Amino acid sequence: MTIEALATLLLSETKARIYARGLLIGAALGLPVSTWQPGDPTRSDYHFISEILEVTSGIAASLARSGFLDEAQDLWLEVKAEQDFGVVSIDATFASASCLLTNGGGGEFVLEAGDVTVSNSTTDKTFTNVTGGTLKRGVGQTLALDFVADEAGSESTSAAGEIDELVTQLRTVTVSNAAAAVGVDKETEAALRTRCRDKLGALSPNGPRDGYAFVGKSSDLTGSTEVTDVRVYDDSDTGDVLVYLRGASGAVSAAAVDAVTTAILSYATPLCITPTVATAVNVVAPITYQLWVYSADSRELAEIEAAVESALVALFLARPIGGDITPPALVGSVRKKLIEATIKGASPYSYDVLVTLPATDVALTNIQVAVLGTLIATVTKVADP
Repeated sequence: MTIEALATLLLSETKARIYARGLLIGAALGLPVSTWQPGDPTRSDYHFISEILEVTSGIAASLARSGFLDEAQDLWLEVKAEQDFGVVSIDATFASASCLLTNGGGGEFVLEAGDVTVSNSTTDKTFTNVTGGTLKRGVGQTLALDFVADEAGSESTSAAGEIDELVTQLRTVTVSNAAAAVGVDKETEAALRTRCRDKLGALSPNGPRDGYAFVGKSSDLTGSTEVTDVRVYDDSDTGDVLVYLRGASGAVSAAAVDAVTTAILSYATPLCITPTVATAVNVVAPITYQLWVYSADSRELAEIEAAVESALVALFLARPIGGDITPPALVGSVRKKLIEATIKGASPYSYDVLVTLPATDVALTNIQVAVLGTLIATVTKVADP
């Protein structure tokens, strides 16, 4: 007996197909379907019924998909994950950074939380202050305030120095951020499915690596939203397990390490096993590149550079702790050719890229994680061929 592919069993019907099928049935019953004109009541009824059946068919197909982890989508997948695996989907986070307001000679400004909006002039993403204070009168007076992005997710990510404009009018005042503001997108469906499978490992009394990874990445168990990835090494014959953590900016705080340690000891540690949880160590990877793009890309050069930066931020965030490891090698790296492909892929009209830094792959040890460093970009537009 041949078993049909699951995807062929989960199709929903379109209004057009339902309507055509209805006409065929009507003709078979002897109805004069060929004489029906637009606006004919019976023809209108067929359209109305077809539209309703298209909606219910889609709901039925989505409900059927929700029974299978690999097929469930959107909210149905989140319901599947929570109800069957006890795994709650992770929402997007808001990028945040401390920004320095500098008085260029204006008056004194008493600022409360919510009073000031600043922006990244390249991406136009805005940030609002969540702390207050007083910027004193006089040239060179400064005030550091904490700002949070108005829009969740990675598109508000801003490198150091990129939050550079005041939307709120404060005469002679300028703004800058010394450290990057990093936002993380809502957990992808692929990542959610992986955590669901990791959860099965957490239920095993044998302490598989999936169990440690699941607990480390689940903020509802750890109480920390810093951790975005976990890598587990079992390079010990004495019951020691090494668990390394990374976040959106690479290394995580001591508080996050403590939170994950407590959760792993509670939820994922079998008897006679000693887990050691530590933050990964950042390896900063500055990038210098040239990109050639045809003029068919109508964006300004700064916009193309911003798109490249966003793509590289996503690339480095997705790289695992210890880098990409190709067996039988025991250590990994971030491949230079992957960096080149990411830069080139930022524009559908790019045709050449030259990366001079890094000169080779970014080599990593098992405890290291690559983070994006300073970008030096040269984008050149060339007349369309």
